[in-house]
Amino acid sequence: MSNKFYSFLEDKFLPLAGKVGEQRHLQAIRDGLIAILPMLIIGSVALIVAFPPIPALQELVDPYVGRILMIESATFGLMALFAAFAISYALSKKYDMDPLESAVLGVAAFILLVPASENGNIISSWMGSDGLFIAIIVALYSVEVQRFVVKKDLVIKMPKTVPPNVTRSFTALIPGFIILFSLWVFNQLAVTFTATTIPELINTVITAPLLRIGGTFPGVVFLVLAISIFWFVGIHGSALVMGTAGPVLLTLLDQNTSALAAGRDVLPNIVNTPFIDIFINMGGSGSTFVLALLLLFAAKSKRFKAIGKTAIGPGLFNINEPIIFGMPIVMSPVMLIPFILAPLSAATITYIAMALELVARPYTLIPWTTPPLVSGFLATGDWRAVILQLITMSVAGLIYYPFMKILDNKNLKEEKALAEEAEAA
Repeated sequence: MSNKFYSFLEDKFLPLAGKVGEQRHLQAIRDGLIAILPMLIIGSVALIVAFPPIPALQELVDPYVGRILMIESATFGLMALFAAFAISYALSKKYDMDPLESAVLGVAAFILLVPASENGNIISSWMGSDGLFIAIIVALYSVEVQRFVVKKDLVIKMPKTVPPNVTRSFTALIPGFIILFSLWVFNQLAVTFTATTIPELINTVITAPLLRIGGTFPGVVFLVLAISIFWFVGIHGSALVMGTAGPVLLTLLDQNTSALAAGRDVLPNIVNTPFIDIFINMGGSGSTFVLALLLLFAAKSKRFKAIGKTAIGPGLFNINEPIIFGMPIVMSPVMLIPFILAPLSAATITYIAMALELVARPYTLIPWTTPPLVSGFLATGDWRAVILQLITMSVAGLIYYPFMKILDNKNLKEEKALAEEAEAA
């Protein structure tokens, strides 16, 4: 690569990417969604129990499916409510505000905007993935309004003798009133002039287009390219990209879980969170688990074999920093090519296999650290997913091998030259 390209990366791209990664609102969304992942994993386990991949077990479980799915309703079904609380909490901490009061206000603001039925009851679907994007927007809005009001000192002040917890409650009173009243006014104006509520407008204008783009193969290609390029310049690509794309992917996953609970045989979405985490990022970003195997068993240089020994353990649990920084892949023009092509090949093969219904589509959110092969089966409940992962890893190995050997031979020559110098000395 030319010096001009490196200069562009160091002077323009790297600072911009760093600023994006440090943006507090994106960090709050990422941290908030990470906080609710345990609930979603518990809900996924309930789905696996309710719909086991073994027919004999399914017959035993059938009489209790409705009761088991209560767990799914209490987790996936309340995803947006959890997100409103967690994102408000995370953002307020970044502003050194009282996080608990902010989180409560965020939840209240979200519930205020949730559309109601003709009887005045909250429509439960908005508590889940239907309301995820409005929960994110409302959480950010409520914290920013609260921060502005507190900064302007428009709060009720109590004497110093009053206990701190009571003081915090009164401090949040005026900001809370402004937040809820303003959202109520905005919603009434939306209903008056557009005959639809703010959440419905947001889902029409923002959510639906994002889901259409994020659930497509070109959307996957964009995610893979972004993750790989960010890693290449030394930025945690998965944390940055998935933190931004997370709401879209989680919504697509929830649509699959809902379809499964409703008894549909073919789930609507191929692309979702486990599609990226489980079928593309095997061993970590760049599908590097097979590269760890190549370094351990196919490399001849002592340096690469040592990296292989170090990387194989973490790689089994999809952690690949030893390879990315030890090999390295960061700023390595030779390794950038396979680091992009390997995950793209995995995405292409997996997408085609699932589009043709050769392999079931993912519907459970399992920990991203689940080892390959086991993860494919758990994410889909389909044994063919294991074969699919073996195929994609084999293709990734074929892509990585010639590039790895180029660097391995270079290392080998350098090691021999050093050994000869040592002998001569």
